[in-house]
Amino acid sequence: MNTCKAAMRILKARKLYVIIYLVLIGTMMLSISWQIMRGSSATGSSTYEPKAARIAVIDRDNNAEHVAESLRSYLALDGEMVGIDDDSVSLQQAVASNYVDLIAIVPNGFAEHYLQYADGGTDVQPTIDTVVSYASGAGSLAQLEVNEFLSLTRTSYLGLPQSQRELGTAMTTVLDIANDDTKQSHIAVVSSPSEDESIAKPGASAFAGTIKTGLYPLLLVMPICTFLVVSTFNDSEIRRRLYSSPARTVSLEAPQMLTCGAFGLLVCVAYTAVTFLLMVLAGVSFDGLTVMNVGLSFVSLLTYTFMAIACGFLLGSAGFNEMATNGFVNVFALLVMFTSGMSFPVDMMPDPMITIGKLLPGWWFCTSIDQVFGIGTAASTGVNIGLWASSIGLVALFGVTFICLGLTFGRIRRTRPTLASPATTQLAK
Repeated sequence: MNTCKAAMRILKARKLYVIIYLVLIGTMMLSISWQIMRGSSATGSSTYEPKAARIAVIDRDNNAEHVAESLRSYLALDGEMVGIDDDSVSLQQAVASNYVDLIAIVPNGFAEHYLQYADGGTDVQPTIDTVVSYASGAGSLAQLEVNEFLSLTRTSYLGLPQSQRELGTAMTTVLDIANDDTKQSHIAVVSSPSEDESIAKPGASAFAGTIKTGLYPLLLVMPICTFLVVSTFNDSEIRRRLYSSPARTVSLEAPQMLTCGAFGLLVCVAYTAVTFLLMVLAGVSFDGLTVMNVGLSFVSLLTYTFMAIACGFLLGSAGFNEMATNGFVNVFALLVMFTSGMSFPVDMMPDPMITIGKLLPGWWFCTSIDQVFGIGTAASTGVNIGLWASSIGLVALFGVTFICLGLTFGRIRRTRPTLASPATTQLAK
């Protein structure tokens, strides 16, 4: 009991690691899942709504023939109109800051020159100057709409009787037709059948994807916390005092691991609860979730946490210092995350990365989650509890291996103890 209390005091004293590795990085991973959930819930719309471009129209022709006003009305059908000052500084800042996607500038004398062009008095078509934002594809599409408006206006103008040809009338006709098309034209969204059952069960896909994101923060915080506890008790002076007692080695080390295990269990429960909370907030249905697959997913998460604790036990027993442990854990966690299939779809990963992933526990953790829900790597085979058991068994085997190596290194260090303080020599005068 005293050992457990001491371990808890160690974790409390080094809570900065928990804040950085668990809270901050965990929040980052959950935020990514949140965005994916929101995106998936928005795909339920029956029609496609493109991103509206932010457009500013600068009138330098005093709205002659109502060109600028009509252009604003036409562009407002698909875009969002914004106002900016007509000076070089404001225009440059608007484009540089990506405040607008497109700036359309009606030059002085445009209406007069356009009438000449429409009547056939000149072959040179006057243009409306446009500036497209450097980071916007919507601005480029809006630029095409400007040219489309001018072309439709000329066509409508030439279609009017000779005595009724007015530029304002032609533009009004174009706007009326465009309004009717906007009301009647829609792009339908049709769901195509897929072998991936997650398409039909968004709840299962959202829950599984969020649980998988725990792979990275857990492999950061649990080895570090376990290392801090184990390395503290393995300090030379403390170790001499502990092993001078008649207590068995198991009775000394077991409370340390139990404390770290209890902390890991608490983290797993909290992560699962936050996953459900995010699903509720994102409006994702619980379709596809059952007590069995949620329970098996929790077992997978708990087993993976046990493996991470065992990794920290190995590092602490092997005599790593704090800096080396931090470096190793960060590199190892990143390697596991990028080769597990959690960060990238498996079909997009090159074969060497998949081969490396199968040699690490993260791949088998993600595979076990897939086997529970029949998604991802298990989309073609469906739910398979046997493959789940074998996958999570491999994760547990990694943990057992780390524990055995840690016990081995710990025994070697006990049989070859180092001095509590370095030897000193006195130079003879």
